[in-house]
Formats: sequence, structure tokens, C-alpha cells
Amino acid sequence: MQAKHWNKLVRPGITAIVGAGGKTTVLAKLVEYGGLAGQPTLVTTTTKLYESQVAAWNPYYGHDFNEAEAACQKAMQRGRCASWFGGVEGTKVTALTAKEIDEIHMVHPNWQILVEADGAKEKWLKAPKESEPVIPSKTNTTIGVINLQMLGTTMDDEHVYNLPDVSSIMGRPEGAVVTSTMLARLVLHPRGLFQYSKGERILFCTGYDTVQHRIIDAFLDSLTDSGLSMIVLADGYKASCEIARVLRWQ
Repeated sequence: MQAKHWNKLVRPGITAIVGAGGKTTVLAKLVEYGGLAGQPTLVTTTTKLYESQVAAWNPYYGHDFNEAEAACQKAMQRGRCASWFGGVEGTKVTALTAKEIDEIHMVHPNWQILVEADGAKEKWLKAPKESEPVIPSKTNTTIGVINLQMLGTTMDDEHVYNLPDVSSIMGRPEGAVVTSTMLARLVLHPRGLFQYSKGERILFCTGYDTVQHRIIDAFLDSLTDSGLSMIVLADGYKASCEIARVLRWQ
């Protein structure tokens, strides 16, 4: 059943992953199930990722397009995931430009290109700053990630990245307890979760097993007529993440 659920998200083209509370988990699962399905997959970022997170994906570092393409093709010919990053700074790998990602997609439209497009410092929730996320213009799908464990949790620096903007969008002061209505407002707001998104919009919710379902149902009711094509409800967070329900609304 997990393969059936995840395969709904595995697809050729550029998929940008934004938000907080499980982005890298979703990316890693799409690599895993893309590999099982025989889907050629390239991982990259327009922000930063820990080098340790990408080490298993045969990274190429640099901005030489021809060398990068050759390295990626070589990895895929061996049945592996490929990855391409600008370089390494400290413990993190650095971004490609949106233009570079668009160009590799135009040459290889059959590749699944997974782009971690947003940083959240491993917190559960965020609102993007004006300069983020950086989403390539040819992006087919934007997956917005939120952690449902925020429902009933205090809106504070421990759990929320870019707290002042989250507070402003939700219309409640810092320290307020997050409700279904407040969380839905962050998803739907023009400066919220899907700011600058392109293509099909999919909401991916982690922590489904940690919150009373009547509260989650109230959250889902607030998203009616949202323009989202799919809502994914997943148990767990990080390594334990498994999809429990997939809702198609369009």
C-alpha cells in the first residue's frame, strides 16, 4: 500500500518541495520509490542541504553543465539516484540556480528532478521570507509540507521558523496555540506555504497519527476550494513517515 501511495507523487519533471516538518523525508521517500519504479531521479536544491543527507545519492559538485549531465547519466545507468549541487560549504551542500535546474529538465524531461527549495532549520512550521522559496520556472509540481503536530502546540521559536511572519499571517500573537483555522490560513495565504509555487500544488501533512482526527477534519474542512490537487496525510515524521490517506480534490 505504501508503494501505491508514494507512486502517486513519483513523476517525471521538476518537483519543488517547500515548507517545514518533513521536506527532506518526503524527498528521500520519492528517491526510494522512484528507484523501485524505475524512474530516473535527480536530487538538487536551491537552498542548502547537509552533506551527510546527500552522500548516498552520488553527488556531483560544480557548475559545469556538461560534466554534471554526464555524471548524472552515469549514476542513472547504474540504476542509482543522481544528485547535483553547486559545492560544499562547511557541513552543507550549496544551491544550483533555478536556471540550471530548468536547463537540465529541458534536456531530460523524463527525469524526476527533486528540488529542496526551502530551508526551515528542522522546525515544524514556517512562512517563507520574501526571497524564498526559489522555485525553477519549469516546475511541474510544488509539494508543500507541514507538520500536523503544530495543531494544539504553542507558536514559538522552538517549533516555528520565521515566527514573526507566521504570527502575522495567522493573525495571532506569538505564544498563541495553533488551531485548525490558523494552520489553514498559513496554507492558503498568498505569502504562506505556497508562495511562488508553480504547477500542481500538493499539501503533504506529517504527524497525522499524533492529533485527534476531529481536529484534523476541521483543518481539512477549512481547505475546501483551496485549489490544491491533492492532500497527503502521513503518520510519523522523518524515518517513520508512512502515508495513511491520500485525498484528491480536483
